[in-house]
Amino acid sequence: MAIDRDLSGIHFMLPTPFDANGDVDIASFTRLVDAARNAGCTGVVALGVMGEAHRLTDAERGPIVDAVVTAAGTDLTVTVGASAESSRALAIRVTDAELAGATAVMIAPAKMAKPNPDSTYAYYAVAEEVTGIPIVVQDLPDQTGVHLDPEFIAKLHDDLPHARYLKLEDPPTPQKITKVIDVTGGAMGIFGGLGGAFLFEELRRGAIGTMTGFAYPEVLVAIHKYISNGDVERARSIFYSWLPLIRYENSAGIGLAVRKEIMKRRGFVTTADVRPPSPPIDESTRAELGDLLHALDLGVSDL
Repeated sequence: MAIDRDLSGIHFMLPTPFDANGDVDIASFTRLVDAARNAGCTGVVALGVMGEAHRLTDAERGPIVDAVVTAAGTDLTVTVGASAESSRALAIRVTDAELAGATAVMIAPAKMAKPNPDSTYAYYAVAEEVTGIPIVVQDLPDQTGVHLDPEFIAKLHDDLPHARYLKLEDPPTPQKITKVIDVTGGAMGIFGGLGGAFLFEELRRGAIGTMTGFAYPEVLVAIHKYISNGDVERARSIFYSWLPLIRYENSAGIGLAVRKEIMKRRGFVTTADVRPPSPPIDESTRAELGDLLHALDLGVSDL
């Protein structure tokens, strides 16, 4: 059963590639999933914030999930973002993802003018009612405006059998990881995010991996591998070496466009386009990025 599949490890958050006309470039998903496979990732995540899910039409979602599931085959897990602004839409998206062959669904709280725990709990309970695959609770207050305290996260985990995982993106993440582990007894699998900016610290605090779209996923895989094998010094060395690029990718407002530019240079996608009104990067930023990549001169073959 899908619910028994272990998700521990690095999950590559997929962008949604677009062609020169602004349409979804379905063909590029095969290359993106292959990049995750070649990097040694556990799985991929589609239709998250990085996938510009909020910029897509409902009609565009299905073909994307189908393409990713097909490309992933049986060796990679597929987590599908199913967050919605109503419980009814959430139930439909969760059901659609499971029917399409997803391994898990990732769900962030619905935005509310006056968030309250009862409404948020009821929202997740709806997903529990319709799903037969694991739920990854996405704690992303910067986007949702909803803050999930550790005790509430523990309640979701305790009450809803499928709420087995947490994607924690409420900084400072290392400290919150410790708090969630304390209140759940370590029973809930915790992933980091936020571009991998605190991956080293998150793993040492007990995270089981990360779900993020850093354009060099093999670097994150290596850090996770060395931490898991007890070689903390090697993991630290790799993390600190790549931190300048991780930092630049996290540029507020343009981080996705920067990341897509790198993926274009790596041959993962055909264009670096983002869907308006998301802003593209300008030529100066593109030149800065090229200078950074040249200055780092880091290889991935010796990870």
